[in-house]
Amino acid sequence: MKSIFKILVLVFSITTTAFLAFSCGEDKPETKSLDELRKEEGIPVKVEEVKYQPFTKYLTFFSKLTGIKEATKGSIVGGKIEKINASVGDYVRQNQVIVEFDIYNPGVQYEQAKSAYENLKKNYERMKALLAAGETSQANFDAVETQYLVAKRNYESVRQMLFIEAPFDGILVDMKVNPGDNVKGDVPLFTVSQTNKMRSKIWVSEKEISQFKKGMKAVTEYNGQQFTGKVVEISLAMDPAMQAFFVEVEFDNPKGIIKSGVTNEIRILTYENPNAIIIQRNLVSKDENGNYVFVVQNNKAVKRYITNGNESGLYYEVSGGLQVGDMLVIKGASQLEDGSKVNVLQ
Repeated sequence: MKSIFKILVLVFSITTTAFLAFSCGEDKPETKSLDELRKEEGIPVKVEEVKYQPFTKYLTFFSKLTGIKEATKGSIVGGKIEKINASVGDYVRQNQVIVEFDIYNPGVQYEQAKSAYENLKKNYERMKALLAAGETSQANFDAVETQYLVAKRNYESVRQMLFIEAPFDGILVDMKVNPGDNVKGDVPLFTVSQTNKMRSKIWVSEKEISQFKKGMKAVTEYNGQQFTGKVVEISLAMDPAMQAFFVEVEFDNPKGIIKSGVTNEIRILTYENPNAIIIQRNLVSKDENGNYVFVVQNNKAVKRYITNGNESGLYYEVSGGLQVGDMLVIKGASQLEDGSKVNVLQ
């Protein structure tokens, strides 16, 4: 029994010794650091060939659009409104009476002015006939004519206070009163607008005004339709109240789709280049020497300092430092240094 036990102990000892010897003699697999792999294989990057592309720069504003010619008429004297002769949306003619006030307004004396005018008009016509027949002197006629013209002007002035006319041909775009209303003097009554063309006055800063020129393209959208216009006027002096310069733009609106008084986004094309080199802003880095990007040459990263031209939204126009055909790094640039070996991924 003891002999069997000794044999088992001996076998166990030999096995253990052999296992330990094998374990100690086994080679460990060789591992390489990330830096070593990058030095051997290169830093993985994606590139894009630099090509000419169209570049445009718009400046965007929100501004109110109104008819190319627009006026709001108000009441000269207060009183009761007797009648309104047109509705919003109607086309009205110049001097067409739109709003009528009560003619018995005691502060106006319409009836007295009308009566005086009509009587003097009859007398004037009679004296005119007598003068032509040689039955009265020129002095008598001149005296009557003077009285007649004074009465006529007085009547017309009083009438304009009570019968409010359209200032020009156009669309009645706003009516602020109703028949029966009692209004005070200087209250706005209605607005007439010529809406075949729309205008908008945009206010721009001192820094921006130098970018504008007459004839520049302007774009706005309304009810899903795009309207193209142009810059028609640029102020030469800063408005002291607004502390800004105005730029007026004009749009054709032949079907009257754009409504007067709406505030809309207006974009003005201030610069365009059909053959530009442009890159995304996020590809541009900066150090003490300026802005730079990376390009790939002979499987190595090359640091290129660039000069920025215009910029618009997410893009720069590059005016120097890149050429058509350069392979611009668009992914992986943050890991690169000038001269780094790169592995261009397809």
